[in-house]
Amino acid sequence: MTTLRLPIATQQAVMRCLRHYLALANAYLKVDYPEPKVSYQQRGTTAGTAHLSVWEIRLNSVLLIENGQQFIDEVVPHELAHLLVYKQFGRVAPHGQQWQWMMESVLGVSASRTHAFDVMSVQGKTFAYRCDCQTHALTVRRHNKIARKESEYRCRKCRQLLKPDIN
Repeated sequence: MTTLRLPIATQQAVMRCLRHYLALANAYLKVDYPEPKVSYQQRGTTAGTAHLSVWEIRLNSVLLIENGQQFIDEVVPHELAHLLVYKQFGRVAPHGQQWQWMMESVLGVSASRTHAFDVMSVQGKTFAYRCDCQTHALTVRRHNKIARKESEYRCRKCRQLLKPDIN
């Protein structure tokens, strides 16, 4: 695997953003949470993840470079909020009431669950599946789980079971 080297200025922008929101949270919550570790090893179409027990945020370096400041403004507070919620409330629903409160009331950021970044450059091979209302592009992992009869997936809109698109 080739590691993508991030420009120092990009890493500095990430840390400025992180420190800004951490300072807001520490002041609001009257605590002194330390700065989490930040790594750039997130892969696939996921923009970032918060690793709660190790107090770490992992960011997708490809999506970060492609989307710049918008990525930083959306993903860094999103993942930090997960860590803060874990410290304040323990394990709760990932995008539940506590996380939404942390995003909006404490950090002052819109509580959006997913990103809308173009993921074509980081998306692997996909397989076409259909339901009653649309075509879905499933990852290799999901396709293989269906093929091995380990899982089944339903459309979020029409709730129909996804079937391979044989066209």
